[in-house]
Amino acid sequence: MKKSLSLVFSFVLFLCCCFCVINVPIVADAHTVENRYAGTAVPYGGLIQSYEEETVYYARKDETDKYINYYNLPVYMASGIENACAITAGGAIIGHFDRVYEELIPNHNGSIFMGQFVYGSQGAGVNAMHQELYRRMGSTSEGTTIPGYISGMTSYVKSKGRNIEISSIYSNSSLNRSAYMQALKADKLLTVFMDGFSIVGFGSLTTYDGYDTINSTVVKGLHTVAVYGYKNIRYYDASNRLIQEDNYLYVHTGFSTATLAMIRLNKYITIEDGYIINIT
Repeated sequence: MKKSLSLVFSFVLFLCCCFCVINVPIVADAHTVENRYAGTAVPYGGLIQSYEEETVYYARKDETDKYINYYNLPVYMASGIENACAITAGGAIIGHFDRVYEELIPNHNGSIFMGQFVYGSQGAGVNAMHQELYRRMGSTSEGTTIPGYISGMTSYVKSKGRNIEISSIYSNSSLNRSAYMQALKADKLLTVFMDGFSIVGFGSLTTYDGYDTINSTVVKGLHTVAVYGYKNIRYYDASNRLIQEDNYLYVHTGFSTATLAMIRLNKYITIEDGYIINIT
């Protein structure tokens, strides 16, 4: 039954998601010309490569090494903008910090419900923020460059009277794990650029007696996500020998369903770049 539910999840994801592809380089304002863009989309999920199910058998596992930002991320989408996963990722980060610095998104506020903060619903203020990011990032119908994303985020935040710190965590074709874990524990956020990746929904990592099943939606193409947490799972055999370690990031996927989910860092993914982002 759980496998059937996972297939239903994958089919819905197929119909509703937003993907990224490689494009011919073009000039976007004064931004650096690049061969690849950080975010473009193909309607109806045309770039899903496969659905993979893996079973991991173990005597014990340790999943205590994790951190999830208490406020996670708002599920805002850059609606009405073509090929906008980079804008969606940047908008989610700005929305996250807007709970503290309300000037980041004019004419938009969150609320307190039963003693807890709740992000405001997506309205005119959020849509205007996405449109402004589109202009400031030098985005086009083909997407957004990585330099464009960085300069656009910097320009936007400074225009609202706040400061932004952006620092790289990318080296040797991967993310610096200790750096991103430390940053997330300090309640900073990440932006990660990928060329091929997999999504693991919160209901797609299932624990049974002595084994886990991991259902992944594997995607081809370039994509951008905002990150608000991590989880490392270590599996051991009966001799207490480490047999497998899986590393996950909690992300705003940029998909219109399963908007908050996980991506898996040790399988089905190529990291293009990554940055710590903090707004003060």
